Amino acid sequence: DQAGCRMLQRKLDEGSTEVVAAIFGEVLNHCAELMMDPFGNYFCQKLMETCSVQQLQLILDKVSGALVKISLNMHGARAVQKLIDVVCNTSLVPRLVAALEGAVVSLTKDPNGNHVVQRCLEAFPVEAHAFIFRAVACDVVDVASHRHGC
Repeated sequence: DQAGCRMLQRKLDEGSTEVVAAIFGEVLNHCAELMMDPFGNYFCQKLMETCSVQQLQLILDKVSGALVKISLNMHGARAVQKLIDVVCNTSLVPRLVAALEGAVVSLTKDPNGNHVVQRCLEAFPVEAHAFIFRAVACDVVDVASHRHGC
């Protein structure tokens, strides 16, 4: 619920590494579900901001199979954008790319998913953009003539 979400966010702000680790351990198995929740997505965004690279890797391990579904969700798209932001300067970029690359065209044509693709272009290093360009090039007319894709 909203109050619990805000309380956990405050704990993450105030908390020591041990508190963050304890909260992380309790919610890791529920990240995909929380990312799509109207309140849980805010908590997930705050959690991702406080995570170590190793913890971000664990989150990616848990959500990568559902990352496209999460990206198509109104609340989930916001959490995925935050995930992109926090991994953009790490060695985890290829893992995130691998989770999204088979669905670039469908993401591009979705009102929520297109924000995820745009964030990839904004945040990822230029050399990580090729998966988007390849996918769009294969379906350029479809993407260019779609109201969200163009």
